[in-house]
Amino acid sequence: MIEKILSTIKRGEVVILPLEHSYVYACDAFNFSAVNRLHQLRSDPPGVAAQVLIGKVQTLEGLAQGVTPEIKELVAAFWPGELTLNILRNQSLTWNLGDAGVLKEFAVRMPNQDQTLEVLRASGPLAVASATIAGGRPVRTPPLSANLTTLDIGELAEGSLSTVISARGSELEVIRVGALTLEALKKVVSAIELASE
Repeated sequence: MIEKILSTIKRGEVVILPLEHSYVYACDAFNFSAVNRLHQLRSDPPGVAAQVLIGKVQTLEGLAQGVTPEIKELVAAFWPGELTLNILRNQSLTWNLGDAGVLKEFAVRMPNQDQTLEVLRASGPLAVASATIAGGRPVRTPPLSANLTTLDIGELAEGSLSTVISARGSELEVIRVGALTLEALKKVVSAIELASE
C-alpha cells in the first residue's frame, strides 16, 4: 500500500494518510495544483495555508530559516510527535501552500505514525490538512466518500491536538497548548513562554 500511496503522490494527486489521532488529506508540498485540490476538497476559503509534514529532522534546515539551538533541542525531544512549529520559511522556496506564497511562516511537524513516516521519508515534504470540511471535527476513520487513495489503518485513537509553538528567532511562544504541556516544554527550553493574549 505504501508504494501505491507514493506513486499517487508522485502523479500529483491527493491521498489520505493517518496521523496520531486523525486522517488528513496529503499531497506533494511543491505541487501547487495538488495543494489547490486539497483545499478544494475541504472548501477552504482563499488564503488558507496547508500544514507541512516531514519525515526527517534534517529536512527542517532546508525548509526553514532561523533554526536556533533551542528549536533543535525541542525537535530532538519531541519529534516525531505532537509538536508543531510555526517557523519562518526559507525565502528560496518556490511553493504555494494555499496562501499565494504571501505568508512568511509555515506550520511544520513530524508525526509519530509509523506508516505515514515511511511515506514521508520516501516522498519528501507533504502539504496536509484535516480530511474534513474546514472547521470540522478530526476524522478518526477513513472518509470513504472522498474516493481517494487511502492508507487505511482503521479507527484511530482519540487524542489531543498538537501543541503549536511560534518560533521567531530567539523568541519561542506557545500559541496552542495541546498534547504537550508548557511544563514539558520548559524542561527542554526554560525560556519558552505562553503567547500573550
